[in-house]
Amino acid sequence: MNATPAGWYPQQDGRLRYWDGQQWTEHFAPGQAQPALAAAGAGAPKAPRPWFAKKRVLIPGGLLALVVVGSALSGGDTTAPVSASSSPTASTPAAAPTSAAAAKPAPAKTATAAPKPATAAPKPAPKPKLVSQLGKPVRDGKFEFTVRSVKCGIAVVGDNPYLQEKAQGQFCAVRLSVENIGDEPQSMFADNQYAFDGKGRKFSANSTASLVDESSQVLWEEINPGNAVKGTVYFDVPKGAKLASLELHDSMFSGGVQVRL
Repeated sequence: MNATPAGWYPQQDGRLRYWDGQQWTEHFAPGQAQPALAAAGAGAPKAPRPWFAKKRVLIPGGLLALVVVGSALSGGDTTAPVSASSSPTASTPAAAPTSAAAAKPAPAKTATAAPKPATAAPKPAPKPKLVSQLGKPVRDGKFEFTVRSVKCGIAVVGDNPYLQEKAQGQFCAVRLSVENIGDEPQSMFADNQYAFDGKGRKFSANSTASLVDESSQVLWEEINPGNAVKGTVYFDVPKGAKLASLELHDSMFSGGVQVRL
């Protein structure tokens, strides 16, 4: 193996470096090669490349320079490029369902209404009892009624000329007696009594007529147990009409009792 003779040898930066025959020393000199270089010829060792001339430095540096130059040419636009994944044309289609069950949406569950509790039907109001003849005692609740007479064709009620009630058609005066057959006081009201004509029309009592009739005690009289009162209940009906029956009540909530006239 031929040893390279000692001497000064050129470097990449143009300077000369001293080779002692075994290794490079730290001695540098400007200028040109010494005669030892000519003597060595092709056998002289190649000078190692400086750090800035190596590929691992030059390639990244060149790429960095290209990026800087490109940024300068684009006017400093720092907007990030849109990636292919975010582009509408580059988006990949959704995966197809793997089965028919996955393709069809599950049917929505319909809420079933809870069954409503059955409510008892309201009880019908009791029908008035039927009575066959006039003058027979009949009972409803705490009262016992006895219809004494019926007289129609009355135009005015009341003896006092300043306290009189005139009929729209005609008054039918029903005279009766009322006895409390219960154990507690009960009030008699003329407004709780009704009359019917032959056509089935229903008429309410005229309380003002009972008020101006000083002999009547059935307007709003309170009757104690065992006591009885007498009076007249007036019904304002059309002229020519005739009463066919009465419906008598001990209170506005009672079922009532019917008397045929």
